[in-house]
Amino acid sequence: MNQSELLESFKGEEWLKETRKSALTSAGELKFPTGQQEKWKYSPIHKLSLDEYTPITLPPSQTRNPEHTNCIELLDGHLISEVSSDSYEVKKLNQLSEPFNFSTPFDFFSQLNTALSPDPVLIEIPKLAQIKKPIVILNSVTTDSGMSFPKLHITVGDGAHVQIVEIFESDEVKALSIPETVIEIGNDANVKYQQIQANQRQIWQLGRLDISVGKQSEFNGASVGLGGAYSRMETTCRLKGRGASGTISAIYLGDKEQILDYRTYQEHIGKDTQSNLLFKGVLDDRASSIYTGLIQVHKEASGTNAYQTNRTIKLSEDTWAESVPNLEIENNDVRCSHASTVSPVDDDQRFYLESRGIPTESVDQLIVQGFLNEVVQKLPIESVNDTILEMLLEKQQTGGL
Repeated sequence: MNQSELLESFKGEEWLKETRKSALTSAGELKFPTGQQEKWKYSPIHKLSLDEYTPITLPPSQTRNPEHTNCIELLDGHLISEVSSDSYEVKKLNQLSEPFNFSTPFDFFSQLNTALSPDPVLIEIPKLAQIKKPIVILNSVTTDSGMSFPKLHITVGDGAHVQIVEIFESDEVKALSIPETVIEIGNDANVKYQQIQANQRQIWQLGRLDISVGKQSEFNGASVGLGGAYSRMETTCRLKGRGASGTISAIYLGDKEQILDYRTYQEHIGKDTQSNLLFKGVLDDRASSIYTGLIQVHKEASGTNAYQTNRTIKLSEDTWAESVPNLEIENNDVRCSHASTVSPVDDDQRFYLESRGIPTESVDQLIVQGFLNEVVQKLPIESVNDTILEMLLEKQQTGGL
């Protein structure tokens, strides 16, 4: 299938067809990234061949009954089910007659996502909405050798309060998933967001999460990384309005030959903004992790408070972790700090527990549980915390999902 035939296979109004065509042209101009580029440094991107995968253009034949209320389900990038609600509205952008601005960054995979997403979805949270039960978004990958492009745009009106749980899971297939989630938060709003990545072992996922936060609004988001062969999530938290705050946390647990890759950008644009990042990971066997983070403070962003911490425990000498925090500050009236550690289990902690009768074979497991629990207890959506802790403990004990 050539490019023209590929684009014609997607539904949509004329404006969307033109948007797709332009994005695919841009992706071609940008070309496939290499490990020589800063944002792809340390990654195994040279091992990825797009020719091994086929874009999934046809909607799946099966439908499912959502297990959750407030559930929106995408299968290989296609919207297959949604629960209607009086509190928010779900729209398929390929059915809109008026153009929608995707604000896609000039990045190869983002442009590819805009061009080839079969069902871009818009969720509109109206002004002053108070949604008590979490909106659950389930992204499933099911097609062997498939390439899928889930695309989600969420707008949160002024004064609204909402909780969002986004889950990435897959069947036992070899596939490539390139998801993109954009959250635009108005003024005086509160958004809690929890992401769970529980793909099977042969999945490559190259994801992007982009958040913009308005005046006096709060974003509290977290990510849990468990599965996949190579799983990457690039997160931008853009604090635009005065007094905006963003909390970003993550727990990742890698074993076998997994590679878990996190890139974060804490961008302070408005005055008196605050961001706090805490990422903690555990690696076993021959697993690897990559963390690079940037705190960027613009010239006008006086009164900024920004913190960035990444800590990784290595349970095996064969693991590898890269941890690279960065600061870019253009204003003197700020308080910023970053910290990074990569280390094995602390011998003093191990000796302390063993001297109090804890069996040697249980000591490391207990230390890891305590290490991860610090983040689990602070995850933004309490109703899913027990499930997340169970998933972490199961993988720690069995070495699999």
